Order: sequence, then C-alpha cells, then structure tokens
Amino acid sequence: MKTVVIIHNLNSRGKHINETYIKELLSNKGIKFHYFQTMEITEIDEIIQKYNNPSDYQYCSIGGDGSLNALVNSLMKNNITMPEVSCLPGGSGSDFIRTFALPQNIEEAIEHLSNQNFYEVDVGLIKNDKNIKYFINVLNIGFLASTVEVSEKFPNLFRAFRYPLSFWIKIITARAKEMSISNDKYEFTGKAFNISVCNAQYFGGGWNISPKSSLQDGLFNIQVFAVTKIKAMQIFFLAKKGLHLTQSSVKLKRLSKLTVNSIDPIEIDGDFFGYGPADIFIKNRAIRFKI
Repeated sequence: MKTVVIIHNLNSRGKHINETYIKELLSNKGIKFHYFQTMEITEIDEIIQKYNNPSDYQYCSIGGDGSLNALVNSLMKNNITMPEVSCLPGGSGSDFIRTFALPQNIEEAIEHLSNQNFYEVDVGLIKNDKNIKYFINVLNIGFLASTVEVSEKFPNLFRAFRYPLSFWIKIITARAKEMSISNDKYEFTGKAFNISVCNAQYFGGGWNISPKSSLQDGLFNIQVFAVTKIKAMQIFFLAKKGLHLTQSSVKLKRLSKLTVNSIDPIEIDGDFFGYGPADIFIKNRAIRFKI
C-alpha cells in the first residue's frame, strides 16, 4: 500500500482537528502516512516536489473544497502524472466529495483511505491575462463570484460567517448584467445573473447545482441564469435539491472549453480567481480520486 501524504490546511475552518487527533485516527486504521501542516500555497508545492513519485505516494488534503483545490493545483503544476487524490473534510465546506456520497464527518470519511477504490475524474483549467489555475468542482461567473470576492475581504473575526454575510451585502444592489461566453460552436450574449461552469454536482454547502454532471465525460455542464435578481433567488432555492433545471430561463450547455468574453468576476471552488476575459478548458480524467 502506498504512503499517504497528508496535507492539513490550517487556514480551513474545521473545529477540534489538531495534529495529535489526526495522527491517532490514521494510526488506528493502520495507514502509512507523512503528515504536514500548511499555511501557504508555496508550502504545498515544496511538499509535492519532495514527494513527487505517484508510484510510491497518494495525496490527501484535510480541509474544505479550497484545500482540495490547492492540492490539485500543486499536483497539476508539478506535472504529477495521474496522482491518486483523496480528501478528509475539515473545513467550512466539502462539496466535491458529496458527488461520491462520502461522509462529511472526518472520523467516518477516514475509512475510505484504507480501500483501493478510485474514480478517474476531470480537472478544469482557467486562465486570464494575470493568472492560471486548475479547479475540480464548480466555477461561477457573475453574482456568486462577486460574493466570494467580498467574503475574502472580511477580517478573521468574521471568517465563520463570511459567505452568508457577503451574500446579503451583495444581493442588495445586485442585478442581471450583460454577460458573454462562447466557443467555436456556441455563444451566449445577454442579460444574466450568474453563470455556473460545473465539473461536479454540489456547491454552496450541499446545493445540488448540477445533478447531471459526470466527472469523467470531458465536458462541463454550463448553466446560464438568464434571469432578473428576483427570479434568480427563486431558482437558487430550487437548486438546493437540483430542481432548477426545468426552468426555461436556465440555459444549459455541455462544453469542453469556453471563453468568458466580458469583464466579470470569477470564483473557483469557493476562492476568488479574478476577472474575465478568460479561457476555460477541461483536462479529461486527469487524476484518480479515492472513493
């Protein structure tokens, strides 16, 4: 069995999760591991560069979707071929693992580290004139991205409540805006409140935003919310259970690449990325995710 490189993001907002606790859980399961705590992205890169042989190592993040995103980015940037990746929930939200019905409790989720069940999954890639980054779950363009941008400006005192606070701050003045996305076979230009580019199925703490997403078909499920603010709020509540796709104002498209032509805010996996214009691609079956 391979040794698991455990990367524990201390910036994630999990409770009662410390080094002694994690090591005891892993040891009780007979799992071989190297455990690291990180505060900065550069620290993850240093670890991956040292433990860079996917034949000897598996890679596991402890945290939320942002922590998993950081690990996947480091693996991709350091050209680790078909890495075996897992996630132990220890942050404010672990929506990616909901697609596989993995537990949100770390003591239950740790059970899956002992098996050898893997699922090859796609990884998204976005780049604009300032940045390039991979993502594994959901990318948002427009209103939801603007709320993430605001949330990252809150001091640490408000970190536990930053997402709902930023949502209500932005919703007061929010409105549908002229947005534009396209590729060589498709184009949308018009008023929209938000555009979701989905690789997996869940976001926002369990909202089933894309129930028809497949993680290994080489395609994003793209949803254009071409609606007013009031209608968008109604549809977002339907999205909690994946019931919004029947709405005619939610335009659906499955694409392997697209361009954001307009200057709109963009977030990926719960972290603010930047602004369009930007190009978005998919890397088919780029990692093996442990389930």
